[in-house]
Amino acid sequence: MSAKVQLGILLPTRGVLFAGEGAPDLSPIYTMAAQAEAAGYHSLWVGDSITAKPRLEALTTLAALAARTQRIRLGTAVLLAALRPPLVLAHAVASLDVLAGGRLILGVGAGRGGRQILAAEFENCGVPFGERGPRLSELLQICRRLWQGEPLTYQGTYYRLSEVVLEPRPVQPGGPPLWIASNFIAQGLERVGRLGDGWITNVTSPEVYRRCWERIAAVAEQHGRDPQQLERCLYLTVNVHPDGDVARREGRSFLESYYKKPAAEVEADLICQFGSPAEVLERLAAYVRLGVRTVIVRFATPRQLEQLQICTETLLPQVARL
Repeated sequence: MSAKVQLGILLPTRGVLFAGEGAPDLSPIYTMAAQAEAAGYHSLWVGDSITAKPRLEALTTLAALAARTQRIRLGTAVLLAALRPPLVLAHAVASLDVLAGGRLILGVGAGRGGRQILAAEFENCGVPFGERGPRLSELLQICRRLWQGEPLTYQGTYYRLSEVVLEPRPVQPGGPPLWIASNFIAQGLERVGRLGDGWITNVTSPEVYRRCWERIAAVAEQHGRDPQQLERCLYLTVNVHPDGDVARREGRSFLESYYKKPAAEVEADLICQFGSPAEVLERLAAYVRLGVRTVIVRFATPRQLEQLQICTETLLPQVARL
């Protein structure tokens, strides 16, 4: 696990689709990626959806970013992996890790329940929504075995393969690290502890975070794994401004526009911090004390480049000292 706290930036792969007419202008994504790498951020991240929340496809977008960057890590936050067949996914991910020179982090999740639009997305991809969690667990195990490069015959509950050898193999031995997303969901936390190399979460309070981690650690130990080797990652939606009131107004306006519901409902469901740099750092510090070492920063604003500049000037120099 990393010793110091490091920041990653979520790129607006959904936002660019709605910024104008005609073909999307991808320059904000490329500019943010270049500026983040030059400033010394740890990683660049992209989200995933096919129909529920239309955006640029995650893995092909990261391939483009791999060709435009040199050092910065590239990750998915998070890939709805069970939307893809395991052999197809394993091949795409291995190829991407080769293109990126071994810089890929594969963040994966099952997708939240209780949302009809997400259920329809899975069903239209040929995946029963109620099977998405166990399918994800089985799929991850298949991918890991395929990345070893040995012939694989597999007979599982959901997937079957016969004498498959995958080429190319990933640059990273055994494949890219798998960071699994879960909030306070028993099956998800069990999946992290049993199969994950890291944990991504956006739980809204340090106390809930602590309870989640205790469950993950217990499961890891039950499976003979050292929980202290798991990377712990917080997905944080922010708007930061020297005037905290400006940040709160813009951040909440963005939430209401993006989610089409009151900002308070969104803030009750996922961790957001809108305010001055000192307020954002104070919120972060509470999670850092509980073991968070990577923070994926998602900007709640249409002015992404402006937020990146403020974050670079006010948060990036301070976060490693938390």
